[in-house]
Amino acid sequence: MYIDQSLREYLDDLSSPQPTPGGGSAAALSGAMGAALASMVTRLTIGKPEYADVQQEIAELLRQTERLRLRFEELVQEDIDAYERLSMCFRLPRDTSEQSEARSRAIQVRLQEAALVPLEVAECAAELLQHCRRIAEIGNKHVLSDIATGVILATSAANGASWMVHVNTRSMKNAVRAQELNERLKAALQAITEGSQQVLELVGSSM
Repeated sequence: MYIDQSLREYLDDLSSPQPTPGGGSAAALSGAMGAALASMVTRLTIGKPEYADVQQEIAELLRQTERLRLRFEELVQEDIDAYERLSMCFRLPRDTSEQSEARSRAIQVRLQEAALVPLEVAECAAELLQHCRRIAEIGNKHVLSDIATGVILATSAANGASWMVHVNTRSMKNAVRAQELNERLKAALQAITEGSQQVLELVGSSM
């Protein structure tokens, strides 16, 4: 798994002509970095006397941002795996009508799987934005620029992942299911647009 390897190795592979890792895993990695920055700010708030009245809440925020960071890390690999499974389906034989039908069914199953991973990246990013907003309100004011950076990374994660969702849903034959996934994505992106603006305004006003 890439998460257990060096960052340079991942970036070398990302820049190579091989199909994976690609945009979906890069989006997930961006989300993981955004969550890590949010965790850093909470840790720099915990134990500070001037923030004594929010210690319990900030500790819970740390638990949530770390949960999201770990999930983003998993999604880096899950996106790669989902794409590889989809690619294998395109290589299935289609010499007979039976083979062609089986190949088509397999592709449709894998298309949905390949859409669900980046969709979760976007939804996790939307959840992270909610926590970042609260951290911006009560966190250590000396490091809120890191929250702003985390928000930008989370926003980039969602926007990048959205393209991966669309490239898969547009090829899905189940129009109802494709629309359902697109609507979930739309809701996540809307929440991120609103949340990121709020957080950046909070950070800007504190500087």
